[in-house]
Amino acid sequence: MKTEDLLPEGLAAAVEAASGARITAVRPRGGGGASRDGAELDLAWPDNRTARAYMNYDVHKAGAGDDAAFLREAAVLRALSGPLASAGVRVAPYFASVPEQRALVCGLVTGDDSFGRLTDLQQRSTLAKDFIGQLAALHRIDVAVTPVDGMGKVEPASELIKRQIARLRSANSGKGWDPLIHLSLDWLETNIPADMPDPVIVHGDAGPGNFLFEGDRVTALLDWELVHYGDPMADLAMLCLRMLFQGFVPLPEAFSAYEEAGGYPVDLPRVRYWRLLFQTGFARRSRLHDPEAPPPPNLGMNLVYSTIHRRVLSEALADAAGVDLPPATLPEAPPGKYDRSYGIALDDIRDTILPRLSDQQSAVKAKGMARLIKWWRAIERFGPVFDSTEKSEIESALDQGFAGHSAAWSAFCDAVAEKRIESDRAIILCNAHEMREAALMSDAMGSLAATSFAPLE
Repeated sequence: MKTEDLLPEGLAAAVEAASGARITAVRPRGGGGASRDGAELDLAWPDNRTARAYMNYDVHKAGAGDDAAFLREAAVLRALSGPLASAGVRVAPYFASVPEQRALVCGLVTGDDSFGRLTDLQQRSTLAKDFIGQLAALHRIDVAVTPVDGMGKVEPASELIKRQIARLRSANSGKGWDPLIHLSLDWLETNIPADMPDPVIVHGDAGPGNFLFEGDRVTALLDWELVHYGDPMADLAMLCLRMLFQGFVPLPEAFSAYEEAGGYPVDLPRVRYWRLLFQTGFARRSRLHDPEAPPPPNLGMNLVYSTIHRRVLSEALADAAGVDLPPATLPEAPPGKYDRSYGIALDDIRDTILPRLSDQQSAVKAKGMARLIKWWRAIERFGPVFDSTEKSEIESALDQGFAGHSAAWSAFCDAVAEKRIESDRAIILCNAHEMREAALMSDAMGSLAATSFAPLE
């Protein structure tokens, strides 16, 4: 098979044109999180230089950020590999980028990304301090003196917040209008922090899983797709979000290490604010039902991440607004009519398909398919009784009867939008909804099912 046949149409040629190198080998790999595909490349230049590289790409543009965000990512890696290398922030060396297909090619850096599987407590602590020191080094770069070419205008973090809220409000519209997102944006708009420091380079997705390490030393910070100028507390807030999916050291230990490494004084109220803002951005519903949305590279993991982010957002919003959440009603139900067929399909994937897959990317997608099957099985079993429970709760809250669940949910959304229901009551109903959605996905989520924010202090 030709090397170009292992990549989306036209991507190999575009990478060769951008890098000036010839691609001599392609090894498909899993991409970054739920939104990107990836591949290892062997590159050869006309002057006989060779290199192994890693490329992540999002040709459908289904992942986080937008085209401007991709350009910022490429710009900061180019700068940290060259003009700003003296800052000491360790990154994979930049080779090339293809904005039209959101493809980024960097040198292949050795190291492991599985911090959460480390069992040596001393290694975990020392490595965590080195990682936190990397964040502090990034934040110390004086962008007023040396702004990054291609990163855009340096402006107060409050302007970024206002623009982000406006963008999220604009996105939360039409048939996909979401009461949980609306309620969270209302709170965020009313509580923008004051007295933030001058902007710094914010990694935007810093935390376990997004850095490589060898022993107790970081070899490279990864996944810069959310990089921007902003408040340094935003990176500490994003650390909280990364810890939803991978273990790290306790946050008070991490915050102390950050200050000791020369970072900014840790402001917990600002950390909480940014944590809620980021969570609101990540908690949009999966675009599974949007006929105009491109398919994500791994739908199973996309649904898992979306479900977790939404449940955690409903809890974080209640905490920020001072709302006490009662336990959500999760009624039992017998197995569905087709339960056995789902089980047979899952056994086939586990016992026959996965053991015979040598292609890592195919194995990742097969596991994603297994997650979907588990979700479908739960919907068949619990979906009707969950809908009936929610319909009754909405009828009680609005003091009105409805013919079915769809009519009840639509009326609830209208009541939230028109402020005809108290926000505290609306937050409770949204949380109950997300708890039931998470229950439907719980088997597919495995150990992630019970994840929540780690304590800040």
